[in-house]
Amino acid sequence: MKKTIFLLSYALIACLIFIVASNRENKELQYLLHGQYTNKMADASTQLNELQQAVQQSLMYKDTTALHQSLQDVWRLSSDIKYSIADLPLDQEFTSEWMNYLGRLGNNAKMTMTSKENADKWHANIKNVSENLTNFSNDWQVATAHVLQQDNNYKHWLEEQTADPSTGNFKNMAKSIKTYRESDFPLTASESDHEKRKNLQKLDDRKISESEAINRFKDMFPELSNATIVVKNSRKGAPYPFYHITFTKGERTGYADLTVKGGHLLSYLVERPFGQTSLPILKLKKLADQHLKELGYTDVVETDARENSEVWHLSYARVDQSTKAKIYADGVQVKIAKDTGEVVGLNGIEYIQKEKVKPQTMKKIDWNTFFNRDAEVMEEDLAYVEDKDFVERLCYEVTVRVNANKTQHTYKVLIDTETGEVIKNERLS
Repeated sequence: MKKTIFLLSYALIACLIFIVASNRENKELQYLLHGQYTNKMADASTQLNELQQAVQQSLMYKDTTALHQSLQDVWRLSSDIKYSIADLPLDQEFTSEWMNYLGRLGNNAKMTMTSKENADKWHANIKNVSENLTNFSNDWQVATAHVLQQDNNYKHWLEEQTADPSTGNFKNMAKSIKTYRESDFPLTASESDHEKRKNLQKLDDRKISESEAINRFKDMFPELSNATIVVKNSRKGAPYPFYHITFTKGERTGYADLTVKGGHLLSYLVERPFGQTSLPILKLKKLADQHLKELGYTDVVETDARENSEVWHLSYARVDQSTKAKIYADGVQVKIAKDTGEVVGLNGIEYIQKEKVKPQTMKKIDWNTFFNRDAEVMEEDLAYVEDKDFVERLCYEVTVRVNANKTQHTYKVLIDTETGEVIKNERLS
């Protein structure tokens, strides 16, 4: 009996020690998180004050050099604030809108440095921007007071942010910053069209029912026709309505998202154990091409291939039939398993709304005079890519190898066929 009492007492003491240790550990974790959030929030607050000053200072200068210094500060601070708030547990809508606003402010500052016309536009608009930033700064101070002070409302504040409520300071600020963005940086026609395409707002296909979505899924992936399938509608407020189809079959689990309008495949993902064997890459690419054709992607070509230990990640772009140029904006990304060649992932959202490209003059460019003597053109192709105004431009896609200082690098350079402007320059190796 005494032995039993001793064991029970020992167990009770051990439990108490464990509870105390756990509480202490949780408390330490809470302090650690608070310290991280405080530092990030304090950085963002300081940078916001500096951004206000930089914007206001840009109003002072007509001199190009002085103005450019202020604009450089605006561009740098906009980027710094985005970095500071990226890891904070803030309302998702607020974070998205605030980053969008900062991005447009920074890009406008950068563009202003390119011409006098842009500088005149900046001065005409920046007073409104300055006023809106002041209003936002006041709201920011109120909304972040609890996390900076760690007062009695801190725990409630943290729960409120991670719960993503429909009301609250940051939710209201999201609405305000969206209004500021629309008034301070209205979208151009090209940008507006780009946003609509990105959110599939131009999709006008017939709506399909839930049962039609299931049948469409089974047609796309007949090997999963006898899987256990559950269908849910996308959450309210999603940019575009879609059906979220989850499935289970043996060791395979995964999902597929299909648009309500037209039943287009947005994304597809399979989770399963992978074997140790690996098929040859050429065979895997051939299988991927075959799967894509079966899914209706009959006008795409491979543009990139990367691998990890289990799968190959293959990228494809649609080919314009008149010019045979790749259209990178109409892309499809595929994950194909190395062990069997099974498609275990696909992203097709970019392909759904095809870009309407326009004919364009193609001026011949002498690469010997365009590049210096250390650059060697290895390959030349055609491709459509977006310029800074989101307009699709036909470009010469030139693969260039540069030999300099005993080192060798390879670049992919995209040059407008009409203007000769370099739209994109990417280092490959």
